[in-house]
Amino acid sequence: MSRSDTISSSTSGFSSSAGSTLAVAICTRDNERTIERTLRSVADLADRIIIVDSGSKDRTLEIGAAFDAHIIHRDWPGMISQRRFSLEQGRDFTWVLLLDSDESLEPEAREALRDTVRKNDPALSGWEINRKIWFLDGWLHHMYHPEWRLRLVRPAQARIAGTDPHDRVEVDGRVGRLRGIVRHDSWADVHDLVTRQIRHASEQAAAHSRGGDLWQILLSPAAAMFKQLILKRGILDGRRGLIAAGLTANYVMLKHAFAAERRLPARSGGATGGTSGSTRESPKSHRVASRDTSASTSSSAGREDPA
Repeated sequence: MSRSDTISSSTSGFSSSAGSTLAVAICTRDNERTIERTLRSVADLADRIIIVDSGSKDRTLEIGAAFDAHIIHRDWPGMISQRRFSLEQGRDFTWVLLLDSDESLEPEAREALRDTVRKNDPALSGWEINRKIWFLDGWLHHMYHPEWRLRLVRPAQARIAGTDPHDRVEVDGRVGRLRGIVRHDSWADVHDLVTRQIRHASEQAAAHSRGGDLWQILLSPAAAMFKQLILKRGILDGRRGLIAAGLTANYVMLKHAFAAERRLPARSGGATGGTSGSTRESPKSHRVASRDTSASTSSSAGREDPA
């Protein structure tokens, strides 16, 4: 543990030799809007809840303490490093459930998790669970769905891969699929979503050299909207679906616009427009993906995430 890692509270009564089988690991920063639902959905399932917090100023830590969470303060090093650290904190448990601070288990998924941990099938190293987006006070039943994410893993056989800000969970061994869904309540409103899109699109452009070609700027946003509205039947999600599909196109456009800007010649006076030649922090990520029940590693889900 580095000097910046400090523990502010701990769960009472835990002993790795006492037969505890499940730890829930969550990375947080200023997530008071969603963290209580997240914690409440796993409180009676977990032998330990681990929160790795990178400097919350709101009530996130207060809420975590109310659920007797084991809270570790750690400066933000990027999503991959933070997720990897959180996984390591559960190494003494049979299973670790990796959740985002805006994810919560719906009732059927809770029961499936309980049964899976209890049965502890030795043939499987991890379990995917289907994630569904909650947006503007309602479900998106079709857009981005199904979205299987590898979330429950044996820590000794798991690792975190990917490129910031998008992490990916991988395991050595077979992967199963849990019944039920995880509610993904990432955005408070349209303003919140667009604000995050700008930040994440800029990070993507800084991390990758590709993108920003003329044909991509012209065609990729429309293709992303067509995929979600028509191919994924997002139009059946009504007004929410139309808004989300439009914002998905917006995000794709932003990614290519930032990439194109970085390829322009530097402007006079050393101005760079805020992206060219600069580095940016990576605040968070929602990408943790895998594949089915036979391979040794997981793979990316491959959708146009709106943020």
